[in-house]
Amino acid sequence: MSCVPNKFFNDTRGVASLEFVVVIPILFILLIGIYQLTEFVRVNARVSRVAVAVADLVTQQSSGITGGSSGSLGNFCVGARLMMTPFPATSSAFTLAIASVTNYSGSGGTAVVANDWEVDTACSGSTAPHLGSAAAIALATTPVNSDLVPTPGPVGSTGIAGDSVIVVEVNYQYSSLIQYLAPSLGTITKFGFARPRANAVVACTASCT
Repeated sequence: MSCVPNKFFNDTRGVASLEFVVVIPILFILLIGIYQLTEFVRVNARVSRVAVAVADLVTQQSSGITGGSSGSLGNFCVGARLMMTPFPATSSAFTLAIASVTNYSGSGGTAVVANDWEVDTACSGSTAPHLGSAAAIALATTPVNSDLVPTPGPVGSTGIAGDSVIVVEVNYQYSSLIQYLAPSLGTITKFGFARPRANAVVACTASCT
């Protein structure tokens, strides 16, 4: 009778199958995690490129731009959504705001950094991020962008802009397993900065709201 337990414990048949059953779920979870992380890195880089590309497109328009969904900014927004391919860029997932930040001499010659115009609804409808004063703040408080702060207008002038910087904010809601494990990574926000190519303030002629 004492031989039975030894025989049982020495029987190695099925060990490989048991190890396979234990390891496969772990490998599957690692594979899914690597894929999700790779996709997050891709979409994060894509959002950054979209912000910079839209800012660059706006600064190339020396004759000014038009707002509204049918204006030039509306066309830029369509292009921005196409740039997000293959990631979905629906109105609920993708929002974009554009602002022209100018620096002018206010009363008493004090330099004032403010938005000359801002477009939210052309790209995002009612769910726009609304840059507001965030555009000027982003320029003034980010060390890497401190050299982008616009220079003031002529000394003694009032409300006359010196130069400007186009600021683009892109917000993207990334839907994946990552947002359930780390909710803070679900929303991606990127800024794009660019100076007008013609060294003059880019005017927005209509529907810049």
